This record gives sequence, structure tokens and C-alpha cells, in this order.
Amino acid sequence: MDEKGYLFTPTTLLLLIPIIIIAVAYSGILNELNMVSNLAIGGDVTATTALNVYSSMEKGAQDAGRSAAFNTTRKVLDERKFFSNSYINTYGESASKEYIKNRILVTMNSYLIQTCRDLETETGREIFLNNESVTNSTSQLIYSDDVTITQDNPYGFYINIRGGIPIRVTQTDQTFEGVTPPIKVFVSVQGLEDPYIWLNSNYLQSNIIFSYPEYDEGNPPSYNFDRTVIKTPPRKIEFLWSCLNGTDNPSDIAGRPYYFPDPQGLSFFDRLENRTNDTSTASDSAKFSTFIVGDPLYNSHGSSYVSHLDHEYFTYPTYSPTVTTITISGDTFTDPDGYIFYLSDYYLDYFNLKSNY
Repeated sequence: MDEKGYLFTPTTLLLLIPIIIIAVAYSGILNELNMVSNLAIGGDVTATTALNVYSSMEKGAQDAGRSAAFNTTRKVLDERKFFSNSYINTYGESASKEYIKNRILVTMNSYLIQTCRDLETETGREIFLNNESVTNSTSQLIYSDDVTITQDNPYGFYINIRGGIPIRVTQTDQTFEGVTPPIKVFVSVQGLEDPYIWLNSNYLQSNIIFSYPEYDEGNPPSYNFDRTVIKTPPRKIEFLWSCLNGTDNPSDIAGRPYYFPDPQGLSFFDRLENRTNDTSTASDSAKFSTFIVGDPLYNSHGSSYVSHLDHEYFTYPTYSPTVTTITISGDTFTDPDGYIFYLSDYYLDYFNLKSNY
């Protein structure tokens, strides 16, 4: 009997021993499980940090691309000077593409360094990208060799960051090591000013890049310019007149024609460099065209008898195709500004338009 009046027989004591042993063992298991759990959670944070770096690269590239495209168009407009169309760098990039790429690298690196440093502070991890410590990096983690710009869509371009860039995230007793996958982000140029129109029309006319909504892709493509012909006054050809007017764009500014895919047209980079279709380095799928409303170069041309497709209008008289008018019930079709609309025989046929309705 103990001092509190409890009596433990030898048999009772033997029954308690396994319970004591199990309790001690279970306590050890709990401690080990707790340690494993902490390691698993820590590993998850380390791996998640690496994924966040990848996401930051993707977002940084997209934001940097749009900013670079805007600032490049502003450079041409403000300086009233096109980029050189005879320059090609060691990467095979034209002058405007090189300028955009360099601006992308500056902006993207600034964003990436700051974002990664914030991640280090939040997670307690140290991040290395492209074998550079984010903590010690001053200005660059991604380099020119890591980035290329491609274009197969007239309304934007792609920023490609190569795959295989080393990434390492470390903490005490934990390290994640790997490489980044390839990154490809699309940068839209819709809503940007077109310097090609502004400078070539002697600063008299501006235009904003917006896509013509009635265009149907296909083989052959359908422009639907004469889907509806209104033969009673005021006589119109729809959707040609709407394309010329450019209404329903986000700025709701009339008289700024839409852009449409055109294998014989000019790409966004061609327009920054004042190229012609003969000197273009772009693929056909990256080219587009628009129309000229009014006749801003009448005094320069000395004639109104000029195709109002943009690159034909601006290369006159060096390139002077045969042009014609379009009539509706005997009246000549005019643009939203009231000017007679002229178009080359080539494009009249290509757009499946008729000279008389």
C-alpha cells in the first residue's frame, strides 16, 4: 500500500509497465513526426518560392514588353525619326527590335530583382537565378542571350525566355535546385499609335492600331468588305465604310481606320523602321495594313488618283499601281471624310471587291 492508500500488487505493476513503455515510444514517434512535418512544410515553401520566381519572370516579361512597345513608338513620334532600316545586330535583330529588347531587359530585370528580394524577405530563403545571387545582384539576372523576340501575329509579338536557366533556393539544411522551363508571353500592340502613318503623312494624320472586327481567317481569308451594300442615299459599302471609319474602338474616335491582316503589308517593326514590303524582314503572317482617310499628301503627290491602302499611298509615285474607284448605283464611293476612295486593281481583286455595285 502507498502513502495515499493505494495498493499495487506485483501483478498490477506488470500490467502498467507496457503502458509506460508505449507512452514513451509514442512520445518519440510524435517528436519524429513533428520533425518530418516541419521538413515537409519547409520543403514546400522552398519549392513554392522557386515557382514564384518563375511566375515573376513571366509577369515581368509581359509588363516589360508592353511598356517597351509603347515607349518605342513614342520615341519615333517624339523625335520624328524612324529607326534605321539597314541595321541588323549580331543577334539578327533589326534596330527597332533591338531597342525594344533592350528596354524589356532593363524593366524585366528591375522587376525580377525586386520581386525576388521580397520573396527572400517573406520566406527566409536565399534565391540564386542564372547563377547570380538575388541579394548581391545590382542590375541584371536575365541577359540578352536569354531573350528573343518573335512575331507570327500582326497584332503583337512574343517574348521568349530560353529554358534551362539555373535556379537555386536555399535555407539551412534545405536546397531546391533546378532549371526554368521555356517562357513565351504575348505582347499586344493594339491601342498603340502607329508612327508609320503619322510621320509619312507629314504629321497631319494619326492612327491607333486596332483590329478590324469583321475579318474572317481562312483560306482564302474573307474581309467581308462588301457584306452589305446600301444603294439608297447615303450610299455605303459595309463593312468597308466601317473599316475606314474605325468606330467602336475603345477610344471611340471616328476616322481612324482599323487594321487587317495582309501578307503584302507591313509588320509592327517594319512600321517603326519605315520599310516597304520589298525590304520587310517579317513573315507574311506578321503583316497588316490599313487605309488612309482623306488625302493628306495631295500637295506632295500632286494628284488624288492614288490608292488609299497605306503602304501604296505612301510609296507613290515610286510605286504607282493602277487604281480605280468604286461606284454604287452610279455614285462614287467616298470615305467618312467625303473624299473619293481609290484602290489599286490588285487590292480590289484581293479583297474581292467590285468596281461597280
